[in-house]
Amino acid sequence: MGKMKLAALMIVFFTAIGYGTYFWLGSQEASGIDTSIIAEVEEEIGGPIVVEELIDMPTEDEVAERFPLDMRESQMQRHIHHMSHQKIYASDKWGPSLMITDKKLDRLLEVVEANEYTYVGVYRGILTRWRNGDFSTAVEDHNRIWQMKDGTVGEALRLLSEEEELAYILRNHY
Repeated sequence: MGKMKLAALMIVFFTAIGYGTYFWLGSQEASGIDTSIIAEVEEEIGGPIVVEELIDMPTEDEVAERFPLDMRESQMQRHIHHMSHQKIYASDKWGPSLMITDKKLDRLLEVVEANEYTYVGVYRGILTRWRNGDFSTAVEDHNRIWQMKDGTVGEALRLLSEEEELAYILRNHY
């Protein structure tokens, strides 16, 4: 009977260790963003990264063409959603990366004002905050739009650090 108790205790012990390790590793997932591309690009260009100098920014005409004044509400949601990916960590990010720029935010605000969207206040609030440089609620902004689109995978969990955001921009736009 002593060997049975010892075996049972060992099973419980190793099961507990296994579950603990599984949950601990799961909690570490959010910090697992590879930022090595930053050093690679700095070495390639021979100095520090200035995003505006490294990446071609669209002209006002290009932005106006991409974001027409008669844009459907579903397109507005999609554009805000894709821009939010630059600022948030989610286990999965679906859709193309859309870099946040002042020109794009200004144009999307114009589009919002030119239309009678169901969620005009939501879009105006998000875009105005972002245009003012306030991304502190980008996780909530992403998830609000994600829920409108009936998202099931890719809920935002936290904001990216500056280093993670730079790595995201470089991976998707350089």
